[in-house]
Amino acid sequence: MNIDRNSGWYRWYVVVLLLLVFILSYFDRFILSLVVEPIKEMMGLSDFQIGLLLGPAFSIFHVAVAIPLGLLADRWSRKWLLIVGLVIWCTMTTMSGFAMSFLPLLIFRLGLGLGEAVVSPCSVSIISDYFKRGERARAISLYMAGPYLGAGMAFLAGGVLVSALHDVGDVELFGHMFAPWQMTFLMVGAPGILFALLLMTIKEPPKTDTIAANAEGGSKISAVRYMLDRWKGFGVLFAGATCNFAMATLTFWNVPLFSRVYGWDVMTTGAVTGLFYFTAGPLGTALALWASKRLGRDGDMGGMYTLILGLCITVPMSALYPIMPTAQLAVVAMFIAFIGKSAATAGGPAALQMITPGEMRSRSVAIFNTVITLVGPLLGPPLIGAATDWSGDPRSIGVVLCGFVLFVGIPTILVMIFGLKHYRVLAKEMTVLTTAMDEKEAATAALGPKGAVA
Repeated sequence: MNIDRNSGWYRWYVVVLLLLVFILSYFDRFILSLVVEPIKEMMGLSDFQIGLLLGPAFSIFHVAVAIPLGLLADRWSRKWLLIVGLVIWCTMTTMSGFAMSFLPLLIFRLGLGLGEAVVSPCSVSIISDYFKRGERARAISLYMAGPYLGAGMAFLAGGVLVSALHDVGDVELFGHMFAPWQMTFLMVGAPGILFALLLMTIKEPPKTDTIAANAEGGSKISAVRYMLDRWKGFGVLFAGATCNFAMATLTFWNVPLFSRVYGWDVMTTGAVTGLFYFTAGPLGTALALWASKRLGRDGDMGGMYTLILGLCITVPMSALYPIMPTAQLAVVAMFIAFIGKSAATAGGPAALQMITPGEMRSRSVAIFNTVITLVGPLLGPPLIGAATDWSGDPRSIGVVLCGFVLFVGIPTILVMIFGLKHYRVLAKEMTVLTTAMDEKEAATAALGPKGAVA
């Protein structure tokens, strides 16, 4: 059966399928945090080793390979690279269930980071080529619901799965006994096979918005050089996205905050946080879909306006919730902050695609993710922890969080508002270039093989 990849239903089918793959990647990434205690007890690990598994084992390797894999995605089939990455990370998740000591589990976490490094560069590039410039921001905004839905499912559905397997106890499989935490990894990694098969139904779209014909060096045009030559426009975008990622790292401090300031236990804080990922995340995506359509009527500015709107919501609410007089008021403010963060998360990649040539989309996303992943955490957890230690009062964490948000958030919003003109210039530049290329291709297609009108 021939499938019309230009049809509306098929293009949105691609977006939804890639969204589901994105959700699965975050589910696999977060599931380890739910089985830390039994792993620590069984393997006799220290908290430092657990910290390595939760953070650097995944993040550092993930960042290290992101840009080279983005370059490969711009030169090879993005669909097949995504399928290979999916098989690798799901295999690594499954193999984690066979680990009996720290080193194998560390290696499997490295493999997880390797496999998941292809997800956004390939997916965002594919989606961008399926949609026209005026529709692109909405499609990418829907796709960017993945991190919130995936993290929410890991906390909620993953928590139910871990609890159920704990009640069942050890299970004999393949002639070996598996502890509940090991069965968790086996069951979470298994769905990858189904998604790999579904990804085969996607047709690789031709790259759009290419400018190689207008650029000296053709397809060898450097993404880094292209961005550096236009550093003001890209810098404004990267500043906003990095700030939003720094706001997202506040979630790591939710358990200490609500425990020290409001007297909540870990289970209650975890349940509320997971519920917010699963509810406020989609609401933020819906806000992003609305904003990209209403605020960016010319089709070029929707993603950037959505990013700014999201930050204008999340910065004040993120500053307020840690210092609220009651836990109930803190939860309300945090819920609104989550909505803003979700909207801004969707706006960043959408805005990036409007100023990036088609032949370097995967690399641009990889560079984008590398910058915000490296800088965001450096701005967040270390500074907050050091400031709390310096205060000498663990309960001061609320004031420290508030101060951090104001220190980072307010200057960033001002930079984005006053620097918006630089981004607008790049967006218009891409519109002119792509329009010229489209007209050239149309004129070429109208001529016969000998230059006569067909």
